[in-house]
Amino acid sequence: MLWMKGNAPGVRGFQLDYGVNLPHAMVMNQSDLINLGTTLENIITYDTPIFERGIRVDSHEAEFTAEIDDGSGFAGTVMDVTAVASGTLLSGMTLTGTGVTAGTRIVSQTSGTTGGVGVYVVDTSQLTASTTVNGSRASKLVFDHTGQYFINLRCQGVNSDNAVHEMELWAKDSGVNYPFSNTRYDLPVRKNATTWGHTVADISGIFTVTNPANSYLEMAWWSDGALVYLESAAANTSPTRPAIASVILTVSMLSAETP
Repeated sequence: MLWMKGNAPGVRGFQLDYGVNLPHAMVMNQSDLINLGTTLENIITYDTPIFERGIRVDSHEAEFTAEIDDGSGFAGTVMDVTAVASGTLLSGMTLTGTGVTAGTRIVSQTSGTTGGVGVYVVDTSQLTASTTVNGSRASKLVFDHTGQYFINLRCQGVNSDNAVHEMELWAKDSGVNYPFSNTRYDLPVRKNATTWGHTVADISGIFTVTNPANSYLEMAWWSDGALVYLESAAANTSPTRPAIASVILTVSMLSAETP
């Protein structure tokens, strides 16, 4: 009966008075996720956990010294990182620090040590003197237990351009592209100058966790359209309708055994 207390090896559920509760999670993002560029991957982030039981969202973190200008002392999008105190700088990280414009994100690195000292591009023009900056990207799904997990991801793709664009959606295992996980979608043209084209992009699959201490799952997307993004929307009326999340991800354990 030890498994009812969650102590038996090989059994990951725990006993409640109404049954066994297996690890599961549902997380989403209630903000728009902007395309970093037509030659860059976008890593999906999450800001709203609904359920996190044995599975949770974790963040990549970095602390470094940097200034942001145009490279010549005027406002711009060039970030010069002169020292890294901890972590690795990654595209999509949201930056905070004295004088840094709220919501600024790293787009890409143009030179220097990968993820370290060097020159980066950010998405918001500003003039920020050298200061301590913190970068965070809440994109990692981590697991407390080994096993196989069913993953389903749904994204609200939006195209504000007057041309059809492609979008691709795939999984990454601990930073490495998961083989054959990619799926392609077409995003329709906008309906008019103020109403965009929409499509729901979704993928599902089984993710195997053999080393919970180091394994994590991330989801990525790409589009050939600079005006393509993942959209959130407020609740609406006539009739009353709930808000739309840009991303919803659900996970449930299938088996504690691994291949």
